[in-house]
Amino acid sequence: MSHHQHVKYLLIGGGLTSSSAAHAIRSHDREGAIQLIGQEPTRPYHRAPLSRAFLRGSVSREKLFTDYVDWFRENRIDLHTGVRAVQLDARRKCVSLDNGDEISFEKLLIATGASPKHLSLPGSSLANVHYLRNLGDGDRLHHAIEQARKEGRPFQSSSGSIASRGAVTVIGGGLLGVELAATLTGLGLAVHLVVAGPYLWKKFAGESVGKFLTRYLEQHHIKVILNTEAKSLEGDGRVQRVVLSDGRIIPCDFVVAAIGVLPNKDLLRGTPISGERAILVDEHCRTSVPDIYAAGDCAAMFDRLSGKHRQLDQWDSAIATGTLAGHHMAGAKMIFKGISHFTSEVFDLRLSVWGEARHVDHHILRGLPTSETPDLIEFGVAADGRIAQVLALNHGTQDETLQELVRQRFNVIGNEDQLRDPQMKFDALLQSPPSGTPGGGD
Repeated sequence: MSHHQHVKYLLIGGGLTSSSAAHAIRSHDREGAIQLIGQEPTRPYHRAPLSRAFLRGSVSREKLFTDYVDWFRENRIDLHTGVRAVQLDARRKCVSLDNGDEISFEKLLIATGASPKHLSLPGSSLANVHYLRNLGDGDRLHHAIEQARKEGRPFQSSSGSIASRGAVTVIGGGLLGVELAATLTGLGLAVHLVVAGPYLWKKFAGESVGKFLTRYLEQHHIKVILNTEAKSLEGDGRVQRVVLSDGRIIPCDFVVAAIGVLPNKDLLRGTPISGERAILVDEHCRTSVPDIYAAGDCAAMFDRLSGKHRQLDQWDSAIATGTLAGHHMAGAKMIFKGISHFTSEVFDLRLSVWGEARHVDHHILRGLPTSETPDLIEFGVAADGRIAQVLALNHGTQDETLQELVRQRFNVIGNEDQLRDPQMKFDALLQSPPSGTPGGGD
């Protein structure tokens, strides 16, 4: 039997963004009814550790959750997991669920996240082709890893003396693909990493950093194949080999594809809410329809600096935009001052990135990308001479100042040599730009 409910705040999406919004709402409104709808069977959790600590087994499932099990009950948040929102009637302010229930709302947050892009090539529907986006994917990958280590293809270990089992092909040279290649190698598997582009991390890193990373992975016994695409997957009922566009064949026990994500915006169908690749929102996370908000991976926020919408599709942004949406839904005012930021770990490398790669015209490099223990900073400079992005590898200090260089859109013209100089302190640059040269934003 279907039911109809009414709530003050309806949060669609069972991830970090909705959890952050719930926290923000409750900081202003202790009584208004909140319902959180999650498609997955678990309460909200952190996705970022899935490709690293969770797969390695160094972080348990329980440690992934955003809040302890009773937090939602204690804060009077009605949590519904394992159920999906299938239709939004924006005019009636009502959402239909796949169990037949209907929920009307005063304020709605769409935080439906994103889904992995799937391979579209012959054999991509074979068993043992994996993607990693949620806990269920992580569990299936765990099983594939254990099976490959016990029964997979034998190969000689890096020492050449110990025979090991298990071979995997990772497709995709972005953040997730590189993290997975490192994790799977650390778990004792033989890894091929197939990359369509000329170097790794091409979406956000320059050629010097990308080529350094290729050498670094190869030193850690990952076979990186550049400028090549998977043409087809073959096997008897399950993947046993990957055929590449240059004709090479890679035998393997399973495949993991990490070729990007697509925002989940199906709920917009039949509504007047504006959306392009993602749901378009203003700097307060408001959609084009009053009382309906969107945040996290499914949304693109308007950026006054560039006059364009930008997707904030990383872990930090899920918290920041969910919190921002929650404050505004509860009637509070909050200004979003955040810039895009994400981090990663690859063996002993620690990556931090601030800013927008799509605005970068050229790069200025500080440090040598050849060191055994690299300490690199790559400044992505826009066509107008201002810093659009900063990428730091194993540079664990001055994070706030590096972020400020991006926030202020620091003008590098006349400052190029100082930026390259490892002895130069960035805060001195921000405080005292050369005479006649603007150092910060307009």
